[in-house]
Amino acid sequence: MDEKTRAKKDIDKLEKIMAVFRQLKLDAKYPEVAEYAENYAHDAKHFFEKGDYFTSFGAANYAYGFIDAVLVIEGKKDEHIL
Repeated sequence: MDEKTRAKKDIDKLEKIMAVFRQLKLDAKYPEVAEYAENYAHDAKHFFEKGDYFTSFGAANYAYGFIDAVLVIEGKKDEHIL
């Protein structure tokens, strides 16, 4: 898989897990985590548009990690595996 395809796949995966995060109202419970994740998601999209797929991939995975950690803490990880 090339860098562009991988970065796009991870941005799509991030958007799905962020939707679950919001659906579960965890963004209200963890506003700082939501803000960090949103900022990294924005960065991931920005770098993708600039053609910097490596940095885009990294930013998307940082954001995913924040959201994933909260799902684990809340015991929601197994219910919403993405």
